[in-house]
Amino acid sequence: MTQQSSLAEKQGYYRYDPNGLTNKGSARLFPYTGQDGSTRYVLSKLYEIIRLQGRLSVPCSLLLTEIESSIAKLESKWQDLSTLLVDLRFLQSDWLNFDLPPNEQLNNDYVQEKRKFLLKIWIASAVAQVVNRNLPESDQIQQQRQLFLHSLAKSFVPTPLPAIAQIYERDGGLSDREFVRQRLAGANPMVIRRVQAVDAGLIQALASQTYKLANGNVIDLLKSAGENCLFIADYPLFKDLQVTDLQSGKYLGSPTAIFYRHERGLEPVLIELLKGRVVTPSITGNEADDWAKAKLYFQSADANHHELISHFCYTHAAMEAFAIATARQLPSNHPFAQLLSPHFRFLIAINYRANAVLLAPGSALDQLMAPTLETTLKLSHTAYRQKSFWYYSLLNDIELRGIEPQLLPDFPYRDDALLLWEAIAKYTTRYLQQYYPDDKAVIQDTYLQAWADELGAPLNTRPKSDFPQVPQWLPPEWITLSGINPQELPTHPRVPGFAKIGSLQQLIDIATILVFTCGPQHAAINFSQFDYMTYVPNAPLATYSHPNTTVSLDKLLPPLPKDLLQMQLTATSSGIRWGNLGSSDLIQFFDQSDRQILAQFQSDLRGIEGKIQVRNQQRFAEHNIDYPYLLPSRIPNSINI
Repeated sequence: MTQQSSLAEKQGYYRYDPNGLTNKGSARLFPYTGQDGSTRYVLSKLYEIIRLQGRLSVPCSLLLTEIESSIAKLESKWQDLSTLLVDLRFLQSDWLNFDLPPNEQLNNDYVQEKRKFLLKIWIASAVAQVVNRNLPESDQIQQQRQLFLHSLAKSFVPTPLPAIAQIYERDGGLSDREFVRQRLAGANPMVIRRVQAVDAGLIQALASQTYKLANGNVIDLLKSAGENCLFIADYPLFKDLQVTDLQSGKYLGSPTAIFYRHERGLEPVLIELLKGRVVTPSITGNEADDWAKAKLYFQSADANHHELISHFCYTHAAMEAFAIATARQLPSNHPFAQLLSPHFRFLIAINYRANAVLLAPGSALDQLMAPTLETTLKLSHTAYRQKSFWYYSLLNDIELRGIEPQLLPDFPYRDDALLLWEAIAKYTTRYLQQYYPDDKAVIQDTYLQAWADELGAPLNTRPKSDFPQVPQWLPPEWITLSGINPQELPTHPRVPGFAKIGSLQQLIDIATILVFTCGPQHAAINFSQFDYMTYVPNAPLATYSHPNTTVSLDKLLPPLPKDLLQMQLTATSSGIRWGNLGSSDLIQFFDQSDRQILAQFQSDLRGIEGKIQVRNQQRFAEHNIDYPYLLPSRIPNSINI
């Protein structure tokens, strides 16, 4: 799509998927462009409805199911083939792009990077298959894991073994010290928070028994909470899951962990696995085994929260609405579009790919995670509606969770993220002040206000042309059955908490949130997967026994094929870095003053790089592991993996 493309043309290509309306999910792109695409969608939905309602004979249903499966396999093979043949540039061109708007698909440069890494994954996977099948299954899994990880490390030099694998080997498992550290510097540092008034009932109930620290001192939970010394990590979203919400043989709980802060940092006090079932730290006998299992159940819940909520929902899905609205409502040469668009590069394409690879029946996440696919999507929709846009702000999130530096001094994710937040806020402020001298200029920008209205107005006030349009010759009953034309729009907005933009500072805050989420936030959550989740015993995406069942620790872990699949998924997700934050190759401002502002941003990022490197030297000296995920040189400019 050229810069001269009209908004009407772009609005024709960028339409919202109506499927997320009833469940209040995040706004997604309708991945069938044009009326030919909407016709394909209607026909496919009709077939799906007829088959699911049992309106076909068994032989016919079996035949069509087999054809559908074959087509899906061919599409997957085609994706692999087009990646391998990336040097044939037309394979990534719009000539073969039937589903996405023009120029939204991954380009050749990106796919070449993807090919390099996928070849390493394929080789490592093949090497991992050479397992001694005469060994006990637990030994086979361990051998497969070693073969895969060592092959990957050898064939792709910048990729060492996952950091946590070496920590496990050093400590003989997940030590309490490492368990605590991962709450602050692991794959999902978005959960831990200070115990506050809302937790009074829980702390009162837990305080009925005595708790000791590692040094033998007894702590009073109520007093410690009042002194701001108690911290909590919990997963209330999983609390009401029923047996029917989980796949057979898999388990996902809603554990709660309590931590005490003293002068040396945090220390775990307890894990409540089930209501009323509390496990406390122990180093000997059966109690030690129970504590190790409790930590594993907790790590598995955290891994599910990471993949589904912190990663997919609060970065990928949450940002897609802004990418769509920017294309639909802002001309390409609008200053706000010039600022934001580079940070949305390939977001829609990678989310579209995720629909098939991660969120479809039989996909990797469907095979690995404990909830059914239907439940997984419901959890994501619920989480999306629970979070107001303004709590994507790092500063608001820190305040809401009560994790200010004076209350929790050492928090690598927070500390490094604050450096980047400040630099991004300075960048967006200097840029936007050039174009909007005051609040009135913001309010009078009709393009900007239309953009905000599309995101924040109640959906029942929006035109139905936001959604796909179908050819008039299609029978009305087909259109109704397919659900492509919503009959009644709901009252909620596309983005929770979003509203009209009434001031320059509000516009600056919005831009800072978006650039930060698409860059540093996604980098911290995504690229830590390799170190903490590719080594499956640290963070399995499902456990395979209920806490009420007595089994050994290794029986809680995924079986042989699932262990390999999780390694493949998390290694692949962390393996491709395309485009650096603030790169002039991606942010191509035309105005000289804009380029000077970008140059200052780049200079600030170089300064941050040096500060984090110094911090990481200290972290490595203390823990034998650093926190590299927010080094500016390792942060992509957009969500593109």
